[in-house]
Amino acid sequence: MRRTTVTLLFSGLLLAAGLLVATPASACSCVGGTTQEFFDRADAVFTARLVSREEPRGRLTSSADPALHVFAVDTVFKGTAHEQQGVVSPVSGATCGLELSGEGPFVVFATRSADLGGMLFTTLADDQYAAFLCGGTASSTPALEAELAALAGSPSGPTAAPLPGAAGTVPPGPDLLAPRVLGTGALVLALVGLLVLRRRRRGR
Repeated sequence: MRRTTVTLLFSGLLLAAGLLVATPASACSCVGGTTQEFFDRADAVFTARLVSREEPRGRLTSSADPALHVFAVDTVFKGTAHEQQGVVSPVSGATCGLELSGEGPFVVFATRSADLGGMLFTTLADDQYAAFLCGGTASSTPALEAELAALAGSPSGPTAAPLPGAAGTVPPGPDLLAPRVLGTGALVLALVGLLVLRRRRRGR
């Protein structure tokens, strides 16, 4: 009986730990998309250079913890963006976080939604955007910029210049997935405890 109890509890702990490490989007798989599809889904599209990338302070709780990317915006093709624009993304590419090499320039397809596989991974400030690995954000090329200009309805250039000043550069709120995952782990352990209690009663 003791061996069974220990085995059940150990299994529950392993399951809870696994849930904490693996988030709902931990296996990010991009199915591709056209520039127009990325453009249509985005709330803001702009070219920019990466100024900084700030990961959450302290110990990471999951691969969905929010990392803050601050971009120096050059041109805006859709929506609005400031000269210094903050964009939040999961800290790891395994959870569809941005994977950018160098300072760019990049074309950023940003959204006002922090939805990650049906759950919010963070809370966005009013002037902040989110961007994801599969959302189209990539290195900028003359061909890509020409395509964006055509989609924006202005073949000769962008539709607007960046707004002055900085926006969305304050680090975001905590990872919202971790508490839910921890709650799920606690529920698993509670169910294991009930199962053990039932077996003990039956054995009397």
